[in-house]
Amino acid sequence: MQRVRVVAASVYLFACVSTIGAAQTLPAGPLELANGQVTVAADVTATFGSRDDRGTARPSYFNYTDYEHNALRMFRVSFTGAWRPSDHLAFLTELRSEDLEHLHPYAMFVRVRPWLSRAFDVQAGRIPPVFGAYSRRSYASDNRLIGQPLAYQYLTSLRADALPGSADDLLRMRARGWRSSFPVGNQTPAPGVPIMSAYQWDVGIEASLDLQHFEAAAAVTSGTLSNPRVDDDNAGKQLSARIAWKPVIGMEIGASAARGEFLNGALRDGLSSVLRARHFPQEAFALDAEYSRDYWLLRGELIHSRWHVPALAQPVIDRPLDATAAFLESRYRFTPRLFAAARVDRLTFSRIQGASARFAQLGPTPWEAPVTRVELGGGVYLQRNLTVKTVVQRNWRPDAGLVHNRTFVSAQLAFWF
Repeated sequence: MQRVRVVAASVYLFACVSTIGAAQTLPAGPLELANGQVTVAADVTATFGSRDDRGTARPSYFNYTDYEHNALRMFRVSFTGAWRPSDHLAFLTELRSEDLEHLHPYAMFVRVRPWLSRAFDVQAGRIPPVFGAYSRRSYASDNRLIGQPLAYQYLTSLRADALPGSADDLLRMRARGWRSSFPVGNQTPAPGVPIMSAYQWDVGIEASLDLQHFEAAAAVTSGTLSNPRVDDDNAGKQLSARIAWKPVIGMEIGASAARGEFLNGALRDGLSSVLRARHFPQEAFALDAEYSRDYWLLRGELIHSRWHVPALAQPVIDRPLDATAAFLESRYRFTPRLFAAARVDRLTFSRIQGASARFAQLGPTPWEAPVTRVELGGGVYLQRNLTVKTVVQRNWRPDAGLVHNRTFVSAQLAFWF
């Protein structure tokens, strides 16, 4: 039934675009009300692609998101609004719906600019992340491809509400991030977390400074990169920051860092008194760069994340669990309307030693299955804010999982104003 509704809504969208587009009446920019104090914008994408599960008997879920949707098979609508009662103050929000489910607040914050002569802002509420660069440009209007980089979408088996009792427990869940389960804490199977979520923003406060050749931002939030929160469930906070250098027009180089308490409070309360007194954070570091010139655009990021988990039983997990992701993407414009794009992506993990007959013979083994992804595609601008894209995505995961390799073909119609 859900699939029927998505297809029906997508067909309806195509029909509306075709009809309105013929009359050249599609909005070209945000709607302005109250003499420009209120602006309203929207972003609508209809993505058609292959199933990612191959039936329930052989799941693969290379493109499963932390909202349990397929990133290559999604109908998404978002509405953004801003009210600026004065030059110093603005209220901003975004409501988003995926696959025709209920609208939920993706962003909702107040922005204060104390000095009009300086590009310094303070924001509080459900705020944009300051870590990395991709999460602030994951909209269809700025993503030249359709899929998301592995660091921002691919689900590991780790969870904030459940823990592996031993290294064997963790190794059993390799390539099972779409539905992992552990013996400590919440034992109900549920999705794991990515390194950093591209589909949820965190609640907190941040300050940012934007100068001609330099940017800086820092934030205090309730959750972590991989587990953003509306409520604070562990009495811990995350500190994150990013600085960027813009030496010439078209070039930007950035560095980010973040650290926040990962395990939720209910899980920590169930640990021994010795372990409850300790901290088990997620720590992350990143480098990002972008360069554009003429018809070319080149972007890349390197992200290293580390989760600290308690050593509970033999064979113990006696060191932090590391994950390293890197991607490089490029776009080339053949004409003002026609473009091609490509992304190469790799996600790797640190090794742990199992003790059961199944894992002891393997020696030190990555705690999660490494993944490689290549995405190639292109698109055409039917008008400035209306695009059609087609993409081929290839995934390799040879070390674990029922499905080791998958190729997906998808198409997307995107409209925004």
